[in-house]
Amino acid sequence: MKRIILDTDIGTDVDDAMALTLALASPELQIEGITTVHADAPLRARIARRLLALAGRESIPVVAGASLPLQMPLPDNFHWMPRLRGHEGIGVLDSEALVPTVNRAATADHAAQFIIEQARAYPGELSLITIGALTNLGRALQIEPRLPGWIRDVTIMGGVLDTQRFTWPPMFEVNLNCDPLASQLVFAAGWPITLVPMEVTTQVYLTEAHRAAMRAWDRPLTTVLVQLMENMQASFADFSREVGVAGDFYQGRTYMHDPLAVYASMACQHLTVRRMPVQLEIIDDVLRTVSPPDAAPNVQVCVDVDADAFVALWIERVKALAGA
Repeated sequence: MKRIILDTDIGTDVDDAMALTLALASPELQIEGITTVHADAPLRARIARRLLALAGRESIPVVAGASLPLQMPLPDNFHWMPRLRGHEGIGVLDSEALVPTVNRAATADHAAQFIIEQARAYPGELSLITIGALTNLGRALQIEPRLPGWIRDVTIMGGVLDTQRFTWPPMFEVNLNCDPLASQLVFAAGWPITLVPMEVTTQVYLTEAHRAAMRAWDRPLTTVLVQLMENMQASFADFSREVGVAGDFYQGRTYMHDPLAVYASMACQHLTVRRMPVQLEIIDDVLRTVSPPDAAPNVQVCVDVDADAFVALWIERVKALAGA
């Protein structure tokens, strides 16, 4: 069993909630805590606690962290600035809990300190899975430079290496661009990294048929998940036009970016993973992951996935977790 901390920007994007449920449903993982990041980390913590309650796992600690990046401002054309996109928490929280946090700076270092404490308590045993901005990890590295020596490995959802397979505008990559400085710190830290990039995560998604099957289970946890999926379908109706991608890309699909990162941390049966050279470069104000052909391999990279097998695994495990 692998000890993990899941660092997440759980909210309007339902794939964070889907990742959390996979982690909860996986006996390979022991969740030592959930940390939240970006825009309104305390509100995201409230969302995570509610989902844990629906799964009967309220004992897992949830720690709000940094809402703003280590360094401001972000590029002017960044489409996911440090603000809430959509109304985070609708379908999960009641109206009182939905209120945005007044003092978001109050928790800025809480998640970083929690990560350090857990790493110190379990040296060499703790793995980090990041499915949002890397600010909490960046802050933790600034506070405790010895941290990489205590961490077993880090799995990161983000980046684009194969731009032939993923031809969208570079700024569409959100997680690393939410905090370029933190991303640079994390990639330079020297700990073992597995990168799960968007050209692979966009291969896995649920369809309307999958959502209909989940709706028929009629269980509290999965009913909420389906509601979040449908909220996201509605809120992203104009997103393709906003960012200049094919209009049918989101049609009927619920992408599973973050659940695939959770899976990559615990198993590789349905993944192809290759050790590759990965560097971060800022080009036209956009932080990009590149793979220089003449550099030494330094990162484990997911390069392919058996999409049908992974989707089937996620559905099977979440159905069992929900008691359906």
